[in-house]
Amino acid sequence: MNNKINHILTLEDGLKFLVINQVIFRGKNYYFVARVTEDESDVTGEYRIVEEEVKGEETYLSTVKDAETVRMLAEYLDSSK
Repeated sequence: MNNKINHILTLEDGLKFLVINQVIFRGKNYYFVARVTEDESDVTGEYRIVEEEVKGEETYLSTVKDAETVRMLAEYLDSSK
């Protein structure tokens, strides 16, 4: 896994997110991200945990929605520990 902390990721819907932290959990890459403005100059206050999936040469990111998975990932992604 490449270090993507402090990099901007653009989701399929065009929204841009700054990677705050990342972790490998159960063999998958996950990122704690903060949405940034279109010009990437500020954080909007929207946060997500996204899962990375690689299919061939394409990389896809999807928001983790399962509450139990989010809870477990939040423990691993907590940068204050």
